[in-house]
Amino acid sequence: MALSKSQLVVRVATKYLVIYPFLGLVGLIDFLVGLILPYKYEDPQLPDKDAVLSQRVDQTDPNSGFRSTMFPDLIRVEDKSASVFDELTNCVQQYHDTQTLGVRELLSIDDEVQPNGKVFKKYSLGDYQYMSLRDVYARIVHFSNGLLNIGLKSGEKIVLFAETRPEWLMSAFSCFRIQVPVVTLYSTLGVDALAYGINQTEAAFIFTSGDQLSKLEKILHKVPTVAHIVVFSDKFHQKQVDVFKEKFSSRVTVHTMEDLVQMGEKNGEKEFTKAQKDDLAIIMYTSGSTGNPKGVMISHGNILTAAKGLITRLGTINHNKDKYIAYLPLAHVLELVCEIVCLTNGVPLAYSSPQTIADNSTAIKKGRKGDLRVLKPTIMASVPVVLERLSKTVNEKLAQTSWFKQMLFKLAYRQKLQYFRQGRSTRLLDRILFKRISSAVLGGKCRLMLCGGALLSKEVHEFVQVCLCPVLQAYGLTETAAAATTQLPNQTNTEEVGSVVPSCEIKLVDWPEGGYRNTDSPNPRGEIYIGGDSVTLGYYNMPDKTAEDYSYSKDGLRYFATGDIGEMLPNGSLKIIDRKKDLVKLQTGEYVSLNKVESVVKLLPFVDNCCVIANGFKSYCICLICPNTKNLKEQIVEFRKEGGQNLDAELNRAEDVLDYVKKNADVMKKLTQDLFEHSKGQGLDRFEIPSKILFVKESWAPDSGLVTDSLKLKRKEIEKFYKNEIDSLYK
Repeated sequence: MALSKSQLVVRVATKYLVIYPFLGLVGLIDFLVGLILPYKYEDPQLPDKDAVLSQRVDQTDPNSGFRSTMFPDLIRVEDKSASVFDELTNCVQQYHDTQTLGVRELLSIDDEVQPNGKVFKKYSLGDYQYMSLRDVYARIVHFSNGLLNIGLKSGEKIVLFAETRPEWLMSAFSCFRIQVPVVTLYSTLGVDALAYGINQTEAAFIFTSGDQLSKLEKILHKVPTVAHIVVFSDKFHQKQVDVFKEKFSSRVTVHTMEDLVQMGEKNGEKEFTKAQKDDLAIIMYTSGSTGNPKGVMISHGNILTAAKGLITRLGTINHNKDKYIAYLPLAHVLELVCEIVCLTNGVPLAYSSPQTIADNSTAIKKGRKGDLRVLKPTIMASVPVVLERLSKTVNEKLAQTSWFKQMLFKLAYRQKLQYFRQGRSTRLLDRILFKRISSAVLGGKCRLMLCGGALLSKEVHEFVQVCLCPVLQAYGLTETAAAATTQLPNQTNTEEVGSVVPSCEIKLVDWPEGGYRNTDSPNPRGEIYIGGDSVTLGYYNMPDKTAEDYSYSKDGLRYFATGDIGEMLPNGSLKIIDRKKDLVKLQTGEYVSLNKVESVVKLLPFVDNCCVIANGFKSYCICLICPNTKNLKEQIVEFRKEGGQNLDAELNRAEDVLDYVKKNADVMKKLTQDLFEHSKGQGLDRFEIPSKILFVKESWAPDSGLVTDSLKLKRKEIEKFYKNEIDSLYK
């Protein structure tokens, strides 16, 4: 809506006579304070933020690996008898009274009918309840003894199939103690993938939660090796456990974790084999973006090495103030290593879930606080899709405020971003504005957030850094036990994934087909090979694939070929610039990086997710868009208002919005043009920008089979599912 002349005058006067002078005064005070007090992200345990943090072992050899300059040698675990459980034993001796594994008390569960007719479970939650590290340790020991008492033996595998919760981590440590490999499967896996993982590992024991019993019920006839099911339960799920136990009593033996803890405490332990450094600790099934998931074999030594490398990147740990919030899937290697680091270093951790983490989460009653605002964590891990949604939510709420607040935020954001890039303190500006945003979203205490799993766009990274907390981009894979590179808490650069962690070595290997060489100027480029003791044992029952992706150097260091293309910057930070698998050569000869284009398109407010399709026999690419229908509606309504139409009352449902776009070619043309202008402004070349787009009605959730459990695209499945639509767009 166009502003009147008087409104325009008021806003211009406010901008130049009120907001600019105010921010100038705040900036001056912050500058003077910065002369007296150190920058708030400085840390005596960290190197200078401008230091060169990775360099070649042999500066004269372009094929030489890059290592961290923070340590003279690679971090390695020399003790062959060491295990993950030993690390916990050592920690308990020092931090036995630490309160950890916190969970909010569940008071009640109620059904709430939404305006669209859907029924959501709403939780009434109390405060966080904790256990001492001493009690956690005792429970782990008793549970492992209980497992031995019912017939589990060292060397046998168990499947852990449950959502992130304390029982998951305690169960894993119980198995680490008695040398029982843990097979991890995402709780959001479909039944076919679940059965595949169980059958491939021939597990007789499954550890699960009451919420997952319905999935197990569907596949019990497909998994003949399963004889015991151990359930994590509570008073709200006990009925489900009892019904399941009665229904399948002739097929499997059902135990609760609490029963086995009590059994182990009463009967003591039976004979078991102590785990060693080289023993298999975990078979972690990747989320499977191409076909069936692969089981990555991770040893105790891999985990210990990765954990020792990660702890060096977190700065000074304050055991009295630091708290870690756990909510990502524990079947995701980044979350698992983070939680192991916390538990074995005396850092308190507490649990959450996507359904309860924020005030607007689906299971939180209106007007009640989500877990972040109750816990006020100082450390957390995240993935780009979560931060993208977070930034969109903040921007949407700001759009509902007055023009004055929007103008103040926009100008204050610009000022802080400039100071932030210069490494200058903004204490007063934070206290006046940004601390309030951080408190409303994250609880206000978060000092660092580790982000991995995929690349984080510059815009989202900067937004979260400015408005919420420092974000450390991390790079690693399941095959390297999450370890490779991370940023440090005092680094603010975007579009970098940080320097090499002290437990790894990284080589850049020539890829001539893509035009990348480790002798490139000004910076070396090539396929990223990650080496070190965190590089895992290989793929379970897949020797050919293991031989293809894993190798050894002349000096005996184990390497994994990632398929990612990296560039080593002068400051020793790695930048991911391409992906061999995602690079498609168009008919005209240009290469299109699908991930690169998708990261740009996803910044549009009407895009929740997208998949770019490029055909080597065509001269252009197309894009399938899973829309944010609320924002899409607003864009359509605003577009039609210019023509004198008001569609606000007509487009009530998501289906109405998508049908309207489909039936109105001029609207589709306008949205396609908006995407083009946005992509061009983000620096994409014309051949990279999708020429045609399609809005899909399906929600791309893990249970759709179109994305993985970590929300990565399953390209083959998407192309198969939308084959007719794709063919139509290319006609």
